[in-house]
Amino acid sequence: MKNKQGGFWLICFILLTLSLNGQTKNYPIKKINGIEYYVYSVQPSEGLLAIGRKFNVSAEEIANVNAAVKMGLKPGQELYIPIQNKSTENSTEFIKHSVEKKQTLFAISHKYYVSQADIEKYNPDLKTGLKDGMVLNIPVKMKTEKSTAVKSAIALNSKPGAATIQTPVQEKNFSIHKVKPNETLYSICKLHNVDIKEVIKINPGVDKSLAINSEIKIPQKKSSVETESVKPEPEIIKLKPKPTIKEEYSQKKTIRMAFLLPFMLDQTKKEAVLERFQNFYAGALLAIEAAKKQGISFEIYSFDTDKTTEKMAEILTNSELKTMDLIIGPAFSNQVPLIGTFAKENKVNTLIPFTAKVPDIETNPFLFQFNPGTDSEFKYLLELINTKLSNMHIVFAEIQGISPLDEGKIKVEYLKKELVRQHKNPGIIELNSPEGLNFIPELKKGQKNLIIFNSDKFSAISPYLNALNTIPEEYNITLLEQYSWRNQLEKKPESIYISAFTNGLNESLTTEYNSNFNRYYAKDLSADSPRYDMLGFDLISYFCRYIYKYGSKFPGKIGLIQNIPALQSQVQFERNSNESGFINQKVYLSEIKGQ
Repeated sequence: MKNKQGGFWLICFILLTLSLNGQTKNYPIKKINGIEYYVYSVQPSEGLLAIGRKFNVSAEEIANVNAAVKMGLKPGQELYIPIQNKSTENSTEFIKHSVEKKQTLFAISHKYYVSQADIEKYNPDLKTGLKDGMVLNIPVKMKTEKSTAVKSAIALNSKPGAATIQTPVQEKNFSIHKVKPNETLYSICKLHNVDIKEVIKINPGVDKSLAINSEIKIPQKKSSVETESVKPEPEIIKLKPKPTIKEEYSQKKTIRMAFLLPFMLDQTKKEAVLERFQNFYAGALLAIEAAKKQGISFEIYSFDTDKTTEKMAEILTNSELKTMDLIIGPAFSNQVPLIGTFAKENKVNTLIPFTAKVPDIETNPFLFQFNPGTDSEFKYLLELINTKLSNMHIVFAEIQGISPLDEGKIKVEYLKKELVRQHKNPGIIELNSPEGLNFIPELKKGQKNLIIFNSDKFSAISPYLNALNTIPEEYNITLLEQYSWRNQLEKKPESIYISAFTNGLNESLTTEYNSNFNRYYAKDLSADSPRYDMLGFDLISYFCRYIYKYGSKFPGKIGLIQNIPALQSQVQFERNSNESGFINQKVYLSEIKGQ
């Protein structure tokens, strides 16, 4: 089991193979429902794009037929590859679009379900920018008359080894809609008052390419699916609920999640910093595995976001994202505005797990921000100064020339005003140079002294640490440091910091989790602090409980489920109004002994 799951973990994140021969070989052929497929066995270190190049098909075409690829590839896993021929190739036609005032390229690509890259490809004038009134060529793939769409979607049930192939229901259950210019799949479904998922199910590939004048089937009533039993072929794909489920968790039996993270699978050189996001995904999968044991079923989608807004915009044209119970990501703050707009327009709850810079969080009720940010930390610090730290003498160490935009400086200015309002008298020392610096005149002997610098940047405060380290012990000083300073090697006095992470929340759960991590992934546990794998586990465990119990209504129930087990972060989401998003308010005070 360990080797098998370790291979899965490796393949999930392995870089794509660059040396591809691009030629179709003599692979076995299997006919399913009258359609022929190559049967291909995945090779070690091989990615979906590499396989697609071998057969001259897109990764999307392979994924449409083999739903298991959403869970990652495994060496030896068998895939069905659509057999391509000239009669099934697509030609490209165009829709003319006149750019409206203040319309963005992202909005246009979203409207026509095409990527921004495809629009730019056929509109070289865009190099000079998007202008009002500009007429764009919007590429639309038109299927030839001889084209045969993939008519089957391979899915497995929860019992290992038992497979079913879904086939369309009989023609009498459909009406036919002929696609008009400027129509989208969403507008067509709204016109006929049908579920977009049902339309995609009976028109495979229609969410990827909607051709003008093409005919699509519209279900007249709730469609049924006939299943034909076959021998086991690929790996398990769908995870269906176990027969017995606790009654309190009966509202959402299958949870659909999408992870938008920078796996950077197309890069030949992997950046070390990206491993934290892969670890986050690993911990999230362990939370999902634990939830399955409680009878929850999942449909998991994973998207490699890279670092750019262009890549993010392209991903957001995928219509599947509109049907998610929860989207997780992205990792980089420059991509957050795009996902925020998407979440609000499509009413899809979205978790921003890393950055505290989330635009419009106060006006977007579909966003969840885990990183508490400066405001929450400052509120907690004020509470501590009036309770646990009330006997400490506060000393502000104010480095001259600090930018007024430095969050540390902003925080200190607010804190000074609050202490004055409370009739407290903090000490203040101006720091112009570390040479000849003496903190002692502002310290109180026989009382604990809390030193607070007016900068969040370690590079700014580092020159002054030596003066702190040489203060005699009788002055009993403690440094309020930033969470990001913990891994700095410079010697520091005894310190405290505030963050959303702590150790030892649940020792028995942590021991079990570490054991499972080693067993499933066969890799060393991260030595980083915080551990991003634990963050993934804690956050996904939290949302699984809420979505399972309350379904789509879970945002209105936040706070009702108490004591959700956690390894490193107990979250406490709160919102300022029904129109605002949620921000985690749970932070901890941690202490560090002097180095």
